[in-house]
Amino acid sequence: MAVVVVLGIILVFAARTSREAKAAPRVGADHWHAAYAVYDCDTFLSPFQSEFDPDGIHSHLDGVMHIHPFNSGSAGEDAQLGVFLEAMGSTVRDDRVTGPGFELDAGSDCNGDPTVIRVARFNALDLDAGPVEIYSEDFQSIRFLQNQEAFTIARVPAGAEIPPPPADRLAAAAASSGVVTSSGPENEFDPSSLSDDPLQPESTDDS
Repeated sequence: MAVVVVLGIILVFAARTSREAKAAPRVGADHWHAAYAVYDCDTFLSPFQSEFDPDGIHSHLDGVMHIHPFNSGSAGEDAQLGVFLEAMGSTVRDDRVTGPGFELDAGSDCNGDPTVIRVARFNALDLDAGPVEIYSEDFQSIRFLQNQEAFTIARVPAGAEIPPPPADRLAAAAASSGVVTSSGPENEFDPSSLSDDPLQPESTDDS
């Protein structure tokens, strides 16, 4: 009987792993694009650059997440915001956002009001509907669900409105090639392209 139970557990685990690996985004089959931004009080910070890309979820200093998994650890249900942040050398915890050159702590003042860390998910094709969901914890595990999403990682006062990423980033994501076949690991890090001041506000002019 013990052998039967063990075999049953193994089969259930194998079936779940197979199902997750086949779920979108799939290895070698999907290439999604999502706009993203880090928003501090009332200012968008400059976008990240990808220094390395071990798992196929990265950015090119364009404010766009390129999601094309290279392995099962970043595909299906495991295609998560934490994979992207690790490639960017960044973290988002319940009380802090860090990235190259900046640390944003919850509780610190924003125009006199104490702040919280939140992540807002948007449908980039229907921004008028507002955020699809606003997360207050477990940010690393936020899943990518489809092509053309948008995410804003924010330090704001509790209850404050969280805007979608700037229009130029949304346009860059929309102009990307949509769902295409993944081609393999990339390493396009160009240190000369990095801003001298990663905290320098980015213009939000929509023109």
